Amino acid sequence: MSRVTPPGSPPSPNSGWRRRVPVKLSYCRLCPASCGVRVEVEGNRILGITGDGLHPLSGGYTCPKGRRGGDFLHGPDRLTTSVRRTPSGDYEPISIDDAVTEIAEKLAAITGEHGADALGLFMGTQQNFAALTGPMARAWFRTTGSHKLFSTMTIDQSAKWIVQARMGQYLGGRQTFDTADVWLLAGTNPMVSLNGGDGDGAITGNPSVTIRRARERGLKLIVVDPRLTETAARADLHLRPRPGTDAALFAGMLNVILSEGLHDREFCDRFVEHLDILAARVAPATPERTAASTGVPAADVIRAARMFAEGPRGMATTGTGVCMGPHSNVAEHLVACLNVVCGRYLREGETVPERNVLARSVPLKAEVRPPYRSWESGFRSRIGGVGTMNGELPSGILADEILEPGPDRIRALVVSGGNPVRALPDREKAERALRDLDLLVCIDTRMSDTARLADYVIAPTMVYERPDHTLLMEFFFSEPFAQYTPRLVEPPPGVVEDWEFFYRLTVASGQRPKFAGRVLDPVVPPTSEELLEMFAERGRIPFDELISARRGVRAPRVEKIVEPPTDGGAHHRLALCPDDVAAEIDAALQERNSVAAFPLALTVRRARELMNSLGRDIPGLARYGYNPAHVHPRDLERFGVAHGDIVRVRSRRGQIRAVVHADRTVAPGTVSMTHCWGGSDSDADPRLDGSNVNDLTGYDDVQHINVMPTMTAVPVALEREVAGAH
Repeated sequence: MSRVTPPGSPPSPNSGWRRRVPVKLSYCRLCPASCGVRVEVEGNRILGITGDGLHPLSGGYTCPKGRRGGDFLHGPDRLTTSVRRTPSGDYEPISIDDAVTEIAEKLAAITGEHGADALGLFMGTQQNFAALTGPMARAWFRTTGSHKLFSTMTIDQSAKWIVQARMGQYLGGRQTFDTADVWLLAGTNPMVSLNGGDGDGAITGNPSVTIRRARERGLKLIVVDPRLTETAARADLHLRPRPGTDAALFAGMLNVILSEGLHDREFCDRFVEHLDILAARVAPATPERTAASTGVPAADVIRAARMFAEGPRGMATTGTGVCMGPHSNVAEHLVACLNVVCGRYLREGETVPERNVLARSVPLKAEVRPPYRSWESGFRSRIGGVGTMNGELPSGILADEILEPGPDRIRALVVSGGNPVRALPDREKAERALRDLDLLVCIDTRMSDTARLADYVIAPTMVYERPDHTLLMEFFFSEPFAQYTPRLVEPPPGVVEDWEFFYRLTVASGQRPKFAGRVLDPVVPPTSEELLEMFAERGRIPFDELISARRGVRAPRVEKIVEPPTDGGAHHRLALCPDDVAAEIDAALQERNSVAAFPLALTVRRARELMNSLGRDIPGLARYGYNPAHVHPRDLERFGVAHGDIVRVRSRRGQIRAVVHADRTVAPGTVSMTHCWGGSDSDADPRLDGSNVNDLTGYDDVQHINVMPTMTAVPVALEREVAGAH
């Protein structure tokens, strides 16, 4: 507890007394967990952030990056006004009014000459954590008539969209973590990322406590990861497949379940087709062959399959480790098949607590939405005839959409809350593409790698400078909960809320802004508070009640019942093994020949202190000032390098310099590194800025449909370059 200094008695530096600083309550918006925080505010500065021990969801938990929120706002490199590139290549300040006017005029000229599809929008991860930004950005983009919409979802997790579109979707709801007997996590490490893979309340907030309590009540936890992660260390069973063999492992588990008759016959008979075809396709994946291809002992394959199937309740969920690897589309499909054949869904007449609070309630029905394969109809890109998924084109074709000549090539791009130069594979190609644009507009708080290439950089407000609520995050919460926060500090006068930039751009383009089902006044802009209330008007908590609850609202428990199927939906079935999936299973089960020139596999990992590239520039936040190449000590000895040496990591696509670290949690034969570090100079000292892993990746081997490149399990070689401990 803080001690209050008596009036007129200045404290001695060593007295233990310190001034009481006003504390305001809010919640963090750097990831889906939305942890409750206590923010020390003096004047217009944030002095400190700690976890709110009385918060209903997080209970005091915060991560390092959340506690450094004040540094994000007040750092010396933060943009406090928008800037415009000058003819000399420098940047000069520009008012938001002038920036919007000029951008609107240039967009009109480009699309007027080349058509609407000469304009693209790239939506980054960070725009998802402001409730108003995404909806308003999409609302503006719809007025343009362009089809060239991209997001980070198609960089790391579009396989989930492919599965749903090829298999269909059961509309009765999934079993949840809080009532599960078994849970399988693959390629995700919630102890670090605060994400259990597919949302649904699985280990998003306070992961250590959540996992401990679940295991105390009897939950069996299976973790699939080549590394002994912080989450794997808490598992009942840890499977360590060779990187890139996830699909083979899941096929092996399915073979055990189906051959031993452990599947849910009742659910499959009513809601599934192609079960016999799936069984035949995974039949070659015997435990012994699975062990040979994945490195997971046959006994563990059998044990995992039986443990999961005998649940009787629980799910298998995945993260980017599965979605970014080879055969990612079919690997995700086979995980979904695990859930389907074991019937891990709610049945007609079952009840589940309503989790939506601010978002409108969606009925649960014991029926299937049939496959819809959106990429087979509608708009197709001239790049490979690629179609859309959920209204988006895959980011894997963004560079070609800019660089390849054609009447509708992208000439203008708006980037909202993202940094594609760091996020996209083949960094050199991505950078070349963005330089080739006639107009690049970035909305960013700092001069990121992408912003440095932009013609205009719009400076937005940041966390704690804007009001907000949790409507978009409800899917991730473990219980029905909602929270509103006012702005805690006033933003610099030169910045604008992200949503307001898109609103103004819509008006300046001669269109009428639309939001939450209504047309907005183009002359008198709404306030953020008014828009937040509009956005939540179909929820079940009055907005006044939400605003007055300083620590959020635990909504009254309302049981939601799974309704009978509609007349039109009763005959639909989940397609477990259509022809293209069957072919992908066959390909994934083929023996993969190791390449002697590249004997190691590069795998991805998360850093607790960072959210992708966000936080890298905060002094002292990341554990190191670079992203180490984590290697097992046995491999260090094998290649004649020592902890702290600078090494060359080579792939078919290129090479990087990296600082190698000994790490016993990494399996032998693996190099484990985080993404979103390094710059464009591949010869730079990696101790100063890290290593750009995307120089090792490219588009030589991409997934069908979503053009997803291999970004983990990349074959690499490691060579000693400079000796000497760091």
